Amino acid sequence: MDISFLGKPEPLKYDLSGKWSRRITDEHRLIYKVENDTIFIYSAKDHY
Repeated sequence: MDISFLGKPEPLKYDLSGKWSRRITDEHRLIYKVENDTIFIYSAKDHY
């Protein structure tokens, strides 16, 4: 799954360390983690 077209990836900190955030819209963010060839989606709505 190519998500390179979505916003600038930002590494998250503290409790969300190891996960990344990308802006989907002005309001919503995609929170995800990549392990090997697998992308885990944690949230695709709201702000973290």
